[in-house]
Amino acid sequence: MRSLLTNYLSAAVLVFASGILATQVVAKESLIDMDNARVGGFGGPLFKVSQIQNEQTFEIGGMGGATFTTGKHSIMLGGGGYGLVNELGWNNGDKLDMGYGGLMLGYTYDPEALVHVDTTLLLGAGGVTTIDTDTDISDTGSFLITELSAAVEVNLTEFLEIGVGGAYRLASDPSLPGLNSNDLSKPSVFISFQFGSL
Repeated sequence: MRSLLTNYLSAAVLVFASGILATQVVAKESLIDMDNARVGGFGGPLFKVSQIQNEQTFEIGGMGGATFTTGKHSIMLGGGGYGLVNELGWNNGDKLDMGYGGLMLGYTYDPEALVHVDTTLLLGAGGVTTIDTDTDISDTGSFLITELSAAVEVNLTEFLEIGVGGAYRLASDPSLPGLNSNDLSKPSVFISFQFGSL
């Protein structure tokens, strides 16, 4: 009886040990193989047209980051920021200014193809200021922002990409009189220029 119990225990230990060894040998399948990924970097300007309430806005900014590419999959980690080029008329002669920025996470399928699609998520914060033009007194509010964008990009050269795309900006309430999250949460279209390499 003792011999039979010993055999069962030995077999159980052997099976358990084999399972542990198997999990150590087999690599976990993933989208990006970080051990063999090509690391690159990029940066460049972006020009955007959007709205605040029903007023047309023109924004300029920049983005940059590091890319990690294996096969046809590439992810990006970086940051970006944007600000208004035009001061908006606001509340009977007041002016409004806004800017925002944050961390960016992006994914591109087959970035080496002549034409490819890029998607990006920006998580950050911003500020908006209203200025009384008669007294020069300003009031400032801040907001959190989530912006999701997608663009079609063309590789013009080995080091330059041009992209055209759209985005949606989702902002929290800036706590300013006459301005709420719906006024800031708007779609946009943009053109981007990216310099760098994979």
